[in-house]
Amino acid sequence: MRRRRLFAALLAAGLAGILVSLPAIAAACPVCGVGNGRNKMAFFITTIFLSLLPLAFIGGLMLWIARNSRSFIAGEFRESDDAPVAAGPEDGAPRS
Repeated sequence: MRRRRLFAALLAAGLAGILVSLPAIAAACPVCGVGNGRNKMAFFITTIFLSLLPLAFIGGLMLWIARNSRSFIAGEFRESDDAPVAAGPEDGAPRS
């Protein structure tokens, strides 16, 4: 039991060390600003795209709802001047 805990702790420490050193190995840190000019521009464009994507999705959804709801609620607020329809046998009126 003690060996398992020791092994798990060493494994976690080793993985943490590897994960901490990955940006240095890949040289892909978008924040440090030391990289290639093309990389900086790629990160900048990707940031703009990913920031605007949810806004475009929400705007498109609102536009779709607005277009489809017009026909659904078209007669909702209009007063009806038609005479009421007489109740038929299926409405519970007695048969003659």
